[in-house]
Amino acid sequence: MFAVKKLIKTSSDPISRAPSAGGILTALCLATLLNALAVSSVNIALPELVASFGTTYGRAQWIIIAFVMLLTATLAIAGQASDRIGRKTIFVHGMVIFTLSTFLCAISAHIWMLVFFRALQGIGAAMFVAVSMAIASDTFSKSRVGMAVGLLGSVSAVGTGMGPVLGGFLLEIANWQAVFLVKVPLGVAIYWLAKRYLPDDAGTKPGKTTVGPFNILSVISIFSAIFFYTLSIKPLNDSYGVVNILAIAISVLSLVALLFAKRRLSRRAPSPSPSLGGHELYTNLASNGLVGASVMSSLVVGPFYLTLALGLSFSQAGLVMSAGSFAVAICSNIAGRLVDRFKSRSVVLMGLGFLALGALGMARLDASEGVLGYLACSIAMAIGYGTYLSSNNTFTMNSAAEEVRGSVSGLLNLSRNLGLLTGASLMSVVFAGASQLSYMHTADTDLVVAGLHKVYDLTLLLLVTALIAQAVVILFGRNKKRVG
Repeated sequence: MFAVKKLIKTSSDPISRAPSAGGILTALCLATLLNALAVSSVNIALPELVASFGTTYGRAQWIIIAFVMLLTATLAIAGQASDRIGRKTIFVHGMVIFTLSTFLCAISAHIWMLVFFRALQGIGAAMFVAVSMAIASDTFSKSRVGMAVGLLGSVSAVGTGMGPVLGGFLLEIANWQAVFLVKVPLGVAIYWLAKRYLPDDAGTKPGKTTVGPFNILSVISIFSAIFFYTLSIKPLNDSYGVVNILAIAISVLSLVALLFAKRRLSRRAPSPSPSLGGHELYTNLASNGLVGASVMSSLVVGPFYLTLALGLSFSQAGLVMSAGSFAVAICSNIAGRLVDRFKSRSVVLMGLGFLALGALGMARLDASEGVLGYLACSIAMAIGYGTYLSSNNTFTMNSAAEEVRGSVSGLLNLSRNLGLLTGASLMSVVFAGASQLSYMHTADTDLVVAGLHKVYDLTLLLLVTALIAQAVVILFGRNKKRVG
């Protein structure tokens, strides 16, 4: 009983009326797992969906793209909205939207109907994903936030690794509808846990205005900027064209409209809005994007290198690639606890160091080193990613003011997702150009290896940039303390 009281914020804080640390963590972890499964378990069903709907692979890919695009575009809005109306409200309503749309996905009779409900599913997922870290930061004391954030990262990694396995098993014993239907009871259970255990006033204090004005133009501008950016970075027919140019132009115009809306709102505000943070926050967000783009290398290049250069079967390649997910899960939890104990930003640098070391190994990897060589490098990157993500998120959330934690939580998820999306597109283009890959059976092993090296040369550059930026922030912070 004493341990639970220590784990949760003291009762003098109005947002600490959480009845159970275990109940809160269970709800947040299961929601994180549900989102990870929604992303990873559907990919393996694409061939079956192509056959069932009598459609093309190009159209079927929108089943994946629609979810990720709407998830990404809604994250910042959901986070900011939670600062105004409460974390629990956003979380619970997001779970309702997600669960209902998941059921509708399962009964879809047309490919575009499924794409539409997947987009709706992405919006629901964004609502509970955006506020999960904010709820953890609101509820648990600063000495235990790292534990909670690390656990969420571990569950996300496990879900990502489990998704293809679960999806493949359900396809073997049932049909593609089962891939969606299996998530419905889990969504219902999480809804019940959230209603029962999440603090009613997490994120807002009665009678207190926590954030500045928030109008429809800001919402449309944020959504439009992110939505059209994600659309612009996906090559159509394996090459960029007019559609991509138009999409990025609309994204830029939306950003201009957002700045205009913010300026007008700040002039009309009765009191200044609380600041999200300074250079440290923006460095953390930028690093998240760079690291997100970097870790996509393994997902983009890994299957081709393992099957074409090393001659593995698809099932063998899947097993090799899943090792990274479980390494991330272990290291994310450990890193969160290290941050809780030592309060040192050097854990962030350690994570980036492991990432860079693994990327350097990949950039020099030879096919003669076989599976063991690939595993050594990929596990080094997985250790670095789990360590970096957990520690960076913990430091960022602990530094955020209570009034804007929802916004900061949403921005952390947004920066990572934008990095993942950008990396998927950028690394694919680099690999395709270097490997000259057209058809699987005509691939040249030496060119596939050359493509691997080019991709990880770029990955290493991105990671070194993030490492330097974080080192500068740490040095700046130490000098500031000495001067103070």
